[in-house]
Amino acid sequence: FVWPMLTHIMDQRELRRGEGPIAVILAPTRELARQIYLEAKRYSKLYGCKVCAVYGGASKWEQIKAIRQLCEIVVATPGRLI
Repeated sequence: FVWPMLTHIMDQRELRRGEGPIAVILAPTRELARQIYLEAKRYSKLYGCKVCAVYGGASKWEQIKAIRQLCEIVVATPGRLI
């Protein structure tokens, strides 16, 4: 599901300050969210897209800071996304 998402993101204009993300991947557990994040990050590097992870057990402030840096893809768990 990451390849079609990246194709869609490449068809969009670049994000401006205060916008984004373009895509959200929701995973049921933090372990799965981390695995998806690592794979999405690997593939998105080819396209120059930024991927951020948002899940419990990590610093909220660091995650918020990462999202504010014009992140195109967010991988999250339901609890932390809310």
